[in-house]
Amino acid sequence: MNDFSFRFPTEVLFGNDIIRQIGEECQKRKARKAFLVSGKTATKKSPFLPIILDSLEQAGIEVQLYSEIEADPSIETVDRGVIEVQKFGADLILAFGGGSPMDAAKSIAMVANNGGFIEDYMRKRRSIRQPSITLICIPTTAGTGSEVTAGAVTSDKKSKEKIGVAHALMMPSLAIVDPKLHVSMPREVTAATGIDALTHAIEAYIANSAEPLSDALALHAIKLIGKYLRPAYANGNQLEARSQMALASLMAGAVFTNVGLGAVHGLAHSLGAKFGIVHGVANGIMLPYVMEACLVANYEKFSNIAEALGENVAAIPLRKAARKAVVAVVKLKQDIDIPHDLREIGLDEQVISMIVPDALAYRLLPNSPRKLTKADLERIVRQAL
Repeated sequence: MNDFSFRFPTEVLFGNDIIRQIGEECQKRKARKAFLVSGKTATKKSPFLPIILDSLEQAGIEVQLYSEIEADPSIETVDRGVIEVQKFGADLILAFGGGSPMDAAKSIAMVANNGGFIEDYMRKRRSIRQPSITLICIPTTAGTGSEVTAGAVTSDKKSKEKIGVAHALMMPSLAIVDPKLHVSMPREVTAATGIDALTHAIEAYIANSAEPLSDALALHAIKLIGKYLRPAYANGNQLEARSQMALASLMAGAVFTNVGLGAVHGLAHSLGAKFGIVHGVANGIMLPYVMEACLVANYEKFSNIAEALGENVAAIPLRKAARKAVVAVVKLKQDIDIPHDLREIGLDEQVISMIVPDALAYRLLPNSPRKLTKADLERIVRQAL
């Protein structure tokens, strides 16, 4: 066993209706002015937003709402948020929404206390030296795990790149996870975010940097997703399924912020940046093809994934058991209507030359259990067509 470290500094409050404690939690952190970051569509209209605002008002906390966050938040949106935070004099930032508002809030909180612009950190022109403004995340989806991760992804619309910035000083102070907020998630969002969480858990489980604590959390998250994603997709009112998916997403987020991801995300980020493919969908399309390429690196772990996803691997050769992991993921994708391949979303052979260079440069590519060359990545994308 290799030496390892595992960090989980974010406090987590988990439970139905726990959202009503937000004002009290802000008081505990001695907040006077809270800057509330949310999306510009669904979360802006959420019936839970007035509950949050009322709880903050009852706690005597002044609030400024910044509901400008688009999918895959842009450099411009983050920089505008920093300006607004500084003008308002916020001493606490709240993120309410899915991965995009939480990522944007993390970037805003970091830049506001460290100076400059988000692109300075994306391009490594500046380093993070100061703690972010205190951040509380309230996820409305079960997928990104961003409420307990140390990184945030920002889109450069001009260069068509999605670039992550990660640092321990960007960790949220608190995650408030209320499964009731997830009940209204549309079916397609449930599918995309759920397969995103599965990708996080699988990539972290098979990662070169994986360790005993990450393995335990990742494998349990895979098992929960295998059991509960289908019922959450079929009927979003099933609160138990929503609760278990929220837990699985959080666990997967805690794991990958410690041990990293791999080639699936390297390819998916480029698909999102260049073609506007929803991140979870891009992950879901690429996941089985990358898994197939990496099977040979660790048959035992892939066999464990197959078993966690409900496949019977008893009394069969390990190699065949490992291949059942890919079969299980494909079955799950079919049941929740995630596209099978890239042609199904309108892409053709040109995609190979457009996304492979980005994936090859992805900083976490070496974390994949198999060393993947340019030829390997080209073959994976060709198979995904």
